[in-house]
Amino acid sequence: MLSWIISIAGVIVLTVLLDIIMPDGQTNKYIKGIFSIIVILVIVTPLTGVLRGDFNFDTLFSTDRYSVDENYVQSVYSSAYASEEERLVRLLAGEGITVEQADIVFQPADKRKIAYINIFIRKSVIDSDGANININDKIQEIVARRYGILKQDIRILPFYGV
Repeated sequence: MLSWIISIAGVIVLTVLLDIIMPDGQTNKYIKGIFSIIVILVIVTPLTGVLRGDFNFDTLFSTDRYSVDENYVQSVYSSAYASEEERLVRLLAGEGITVEQADIVFQPADKRKIAYINIFIRKSVIDSDGANININDKIQEIVARRYGILKQDIRILPFYGV
């Protein structure tokens, strides 16, 4: 099938090139006529196999020649995960919570379903006017509402990085 399409394209390209190169006149008309017949023959050639019954349509639509590029799929997923993790950090920043890092871990069997989320923060307690406010519950509530997961699947962890 692919070779048939390449043959048609090649003959058409040759016809166009000859049309550009050939001078006007009686000879040009004959050569165009000959190449028109060649184009028709190239197009009709596979049809004879269909008419005789030699052509197998299963090979035309066979998936044996195609395969999934797992590296590409993984890179697309990784990019989407990183983007979603950045969105989560910005969401929490919009709520006044400084998050150093967020890791969204998806289920291995279904890469669209969240298994759990790790949120890395420097301080889980905010000192405000002498009162200690625990922000873990607030983080879990915001994240659970955003992603529709249970609060127990949201892990608040200390950040020890630089």
